[in-house]
This record gives sequence, C-alpha cells and structure tokens, in this order.
Amino acid sequence: MGIVVVTDLILPTAMNNGSEKTVNFAGKIILVTGAAAGIGAATSQAFLERGGLVIALDVNEVALHELRSHCGDQLIPVICDLSSEASITKAVLEIKARFDRVDVLVNNAGAGRFVGMEFTPADFDQHFHINLRGPMLLIKHCLELLQASASPSVINIASVAARLEWANHFLYSCAKAGLEKYTKHLVRDLPWLRANCILPGVIDTAILDSLATPEEKAGLFQLIQEQVPCGRVGSTEDIAKAILFLASADASYINGASLVVDGGLSHANTWLGL
Repeated sequence: MGIVVVTDLILPTAMNNGSEKTVNFAGKIILVTGAAAGIGAATSQAFLERGGLVIALDVNEVALHELRSHCGDQLIPVICDLSSEASITKAVLEIKARFDRVDVLVNNAGAGRFVGMEFTPADFDQHFHINLRGPMLLIKHCLELLQASASPSVINIASVAARLEWANHFLYSCAKAGLEKYTKHLVRDLPWLRANCILPGVIDTAILDSLATPEEKAGLFQLIQEQVPCGRVGSTEDIAKAILFLASADASYINGASLVVDGGLSHANTWLGL
C-alpha cells in the first residue's frame, strides 16, 4: 500500500499565527451597572475598546465621572441607586431621553459581607435589594429599550457563592442564587431576549476588601495560589472577557446558561478558610 501525502491542508488563520478573532461591538449600546469600579469598570472599558457605547450606571458619582474622564465621550455616566426603584425609574427615563434602545444589559452591581444569624432586616435588604431586586427592577423598566434591539442580551453577574456554603455568608449567597434562578426565568418568560449568568469565583475587587482585613486577604491569596487549580486569584479582566463573549454574536446560541469563572475553585478540595 502506497503512502498518501496530504499537501493541501489549510489551517484557519488563528491556528496558523495564533491571532484571535476580535469581537466588535461597533454601533452597540451597552448598559453596565456598578460601572465605576471593579468588574464594572473593566467591563465598560473592554466594550469601549471594541467600539461599543457604554451607559455606565453607579451610585458613586465621583468615581463614575472619574471613569468618564479616563474613557472619553463614548461612556455615558448615569447616577443610579439600585436599592431604590424611584432612582432606577429616573435613570431609565434619562436613558430613554437619549437612546432608543439597549443592546446589552450587564447587571454587575453587587454588595456583600459576612453576616451571622443575628442579621437585621437592614442587613437583609442591603443584600437582596442590590443583588437581586435591583437587577429585576432594572430589567422591568428597560424592557422597552431591550425590545427595540435587534439582538438583545442580558448578562447577570451572580457568584459561585450561589453554589457554595461559606460560613456567615448566607445573605449574599442566597441573593446571588436568586439572581441565577431569575436568569433562567428570563429565558422562559421573555423568549425574544437572550439571557445568561456568570458566576465569578474569588475576584480581586472592593467587595473582597470589605470581607477581609489586609492580613486575611493576603492569607486568602496565598491559599488560593496553593489550592485552586488555576493557581491565582481572579482578575476583573477575567470576568470582563467572559461577559464580552456572552454578549457577542459568537454566543448567539447560548441562552439560559450559567458560566462559572472561578479558576476551578468549585472543584478544589478546600473551603478556602471561609
């Protein structure tokens, strides 16, 4: 039997030279909550770098305008307190006065801290109003703007805490579990809308600073390096990249999914001391 030599095999460009296809959001209007810092700021900048126009919602007016000065005119700051429906209503009216649609809505804003069984109604409201009720109300008031888009997409940022039981973390965990479940209801109840959820692991953000002292945070980082499969704490850019993928046309058949972005934390043989 003779030897057949294949000489006309052509590999895709990305395989030949290692280059990646660039996701483009030119002409797209993206609404990001909690945009002034952390994952929200990284996500806003990533969309801007790929041609999108970003409506940046946050309650921190100073930080939001600092982000605008850094990012330029394609970032539109809108002050909004997601714990207040009146504030959400006002923000959406401001958006409707300037734009006829929203193509991508990223519910990123969140708040959390360790609270024991002695929690108060105020503790409960802080966690559930911002992490769950706020995203629900924002989508409710943005339905007209989303329906005006040719390919509307919602990306809710939950947490791997929705599936792990860390001590004295149940208010945050339960609220984020509710957000993941709500994402699936969006797919069922609004078939014209594509909705997905991201579950970040331990990410280096201000929320992490609020949960641990500098010494505890240093110890946590060391533990993660030793025991989490990817060997490092997650960055805000790690989550921003996942958001951009789910918002892109490359993910057009992904709907109702929960994407865990935790470096393997969920599968590590450790509770990370939390």
